[in-house]
Amino acid sequence: MDFLRLDPEEREKALNTLRAKKHPIYDGCMLPKFPSLLANTEKHMEAIRNYDSKETDVLLCSFPKAGTHWVHEIVSMILQEGAQYTSGHKVNFMLEAMNLEDFDNRPSPRFLNTHVTFRHIPKKHVDNGYKIIHVSRNPKDVMVSFYNHAKNDPCALCTEEDFPGTWNDYIQDMCANKHNFYGGFVNYEREWEVAKRTKVVTNVHSVFYEDLKKNPVGEIERMAAFLKKELSPKLIRDIADKCSFKHLAEATTSGQKGQDITPIFSTNKTNFLFRKGTTGDWKNWFTVAQNEMFELMLESQLKDTGLKFTYEL
Repeated sequence: MDFLRLDPEEREKALNTLRAKKHPIYDGCMLPKFPSLLANTEKHMEAIRNYDSKETDVLLCSFPKAGTHWVHEIVSMILQEGAQYTSGHKVNFMLEAMNLEDFDNRPSPRFLNTHVTFRHIPKKHVDNGYKIIHVSRNPKDVMVSFYNHAKNDPCALCTEEDFPGTWNDYIQDMCANKHNFYGGFVNYEREWEVAKRTKVVTNVHSVFYEDLKKNPVGEIERMAAFLKKELSPKLIRDIADKCSFKHLAEATTSGQKGQDITPIFSTNKTNFLFRKGTTGDWKNWFTVAQNEMFELMLESQLKDTGLKFTYEL
C-alpha cells in the first residue's frame, strides 16, 4: 500500500491497521512489519539469504539504532566522492524492506543495508568476501534509542501486547529477550563477534558509534581506505561536517534530502529517527536497579566473547 497517496484520514486508518498487526517471526527472530515481510516472511528472508550479490556491492549491517542512518550517509558520500546529501531514505536500499528485484538494475557500486542477523545476510556476499561494514553501539544507548523509536514507528509497535509499554516494562522485556527484534541485541552482536573471530567473514570493516563520535575525520578516513577511495583531507572534513548529527538531522527535516516522510508515519507526527545522537544518555533513563539487572544480563550473555563497549565519552 502506498500510504503517501492516501488522504490523511484514510492514511491514519491504514496506519492503525498496521500498528495492530502481529510482527512476522522467522528463525526465532521478531521482524518489523514491512510489507515485503508481512506478505510472505519465509520467502522474503530466504530470498535475502540467496540474494545474488555482486563483487562491487557494499553491505551495511547493524542492529537498529546503532547509527545506521549516520554511517549510511557517510558511506554514500565516500562512494560518490562528494559531500552532497543523498536523496531519499535508506529504507529504499534495505534488503528486508524492499522488493529485491528493484535492486537488480541499479548501477554499481550498489550500497545496500540491513538489520537482519549475520546468519540471514546474503550467503554469496559472505562466501565471496565482498565488502561489509558492520556498525556497533553500546547496548544501553541502543535500548534508550530503540524504546523512543518503537513508540512512534508503526512497523515496530506491537499493540496487541502493549509493546514497548513503559520504560520499565521495556527494559525487563529486553533483558528477557522478549520481542527480540532481529534476534535481540546480544544475540545479534554475538553472531558477528563469532563470525569475525573464526574468520567465517573476512572482508568486514568494523565501525563503533562512539569512535565515530569522538573522531569523525579519522573514522571516515578508515572507511574511505576500506572502500579504496582516495579522498582529499578537505573532502573528508566536509563529509564529517555535513554528517554531524545536527547538520544531518537538519538536512532531513528541512527537505534537503527530499521529502521527510517519517512524520507522516510517526505516532506523534515527528521524525523519530533523530533524537539526541549522544553517548551516555542512558544514564538519564536507567535506574540503579535497572542498570544492575541489565549489567547482569550482559555479563552472563557476553562472558565468553571479546565484546567490549564504550558507555560514555
